[in-house]
Amino acid sequence: MKKILFNITEDWFFCSHFLERALAAKKKGYSIAVISKENNHKKLIENNGISFYPVPYNRKSINPIYEFSILFRIIRLYKKIQPDIVHHVAAKPIIYGSIAAKLNKIKSVLNAPVGLGFVFSSGSIKARILRPILKFLLKKFINSHIGENMRNKVVFENYDDLNYFIEMGAVNPKYGCVIKGAGVKVKKILESKKIRNKPTITLVARMLKDKGVLEFVSAARQLKANKINARFLLVGDIDPYNPSSLEKSTLKKWNDERIINWLGWVNNIEGVLKETDILCLPSYREGLPKALIEGAAFGLPIVTTDTVGCRDVVEDGVNGFLVPIKNIDKLANRLSELIKNKTLREKMGKESHKIALSKFSSSIINSETLKLYDELFFESHF
Repeated sequence: MKKILFNITEDWFFCSHFLERALAAKKKGYSIAVISKENNHKKLIENNGISFYPVPYNRKSINPIYEFSILFRIIRLYKKIQPDIVHHVAAKPIIYGSIAAKLNKIKSVLNAPVGLGFVFSSGSIKARILRPILKFLLKKFINSHIGENMRNKVVFENYDDLNYFIEMGAVNPKYGCVIKGAGVKVKKILESKKIRNKPTITLVARMLKDKGVLEFVSAARQLKANKINARFLLVGDIDPYNPSSLEKSTLKKWNDERIINWLGWVNNIEGVLKETDILCLPSYREGLPKALIEGAAFGLPIVTTDTVGCRDVVEDGVNGFLVPIKNIDKLANRLSELIKNKTLREKMGKESHKIALSKFSSSIINSETLKLYDELFFESHF
């Protein structure tokens, strides 16, 4: 049987960004397995007929002894599973998985450096120290293992990242490509939306500084001080394994002060988006944020930053606004413009839906991913 192995740091991220594509591949006759840290999603993965192998990835760890133990565990698992294709997602799986694939003579490797995370987006001392090390390792491993069939692929979520790695000399343009994010289900006809006098502005993300949460809260504070009538929601949990994570006490304090409403983790994100009028993500850097794609699919106007990944979803002045990173005044001004103008919100929301339907629907993303899998499998067997 044709076998694909996903190597990914978090089980929840597999479910949110890759489960649908894995099930599409399963439907086409592929056997699917996942190597990941076990959080709360193992049962969901296994209930979908996918084998799960726990590996205790620690995204904060730089302990060499611990990291070598993870590498050896992955090497043993690759030898046991013997997949036809391995799909590595994010930095550690790419580095460790490429070594394991090389040693086990895996036929085809697909590396996906999604997001690039804290090390590339943060200006902290730790990030600045780690960045050149991670760049060196990615340059060494992202395109070095070309599989027994000599057709390794490197998949990015946006062209900014693809071009960055090509210019860095890490990726051969022949083997680099772009698949725009995780894909979402988009209804062909946009449901009519009630235009509220007191609109709700929502930020959906992990509660990280690098997601622009501080800027969002500061803009909310500024708008409320100016008597702008709106409700501000933060939707998402903290991430203790990310150095950029906010503290729960900080979020609760803002909530108690009624600057924002912090909902924490929400299973039914559709319910939240149905009650949202404007989606906001002032992130410092993204791969291609699923929250923005979901908001576009629901026909929401979007205010986000003019940065990698975010500008792939928003055309400035068409379906939303792009603002400079960390610029609270411009963020507040653009939000205010949409809060006060119902007609503009409705117009931009319709444009968001058109963009989601034409670029980011699950059918498009699943088809592009399956085409890659089939290409890799065919070239390694025939």
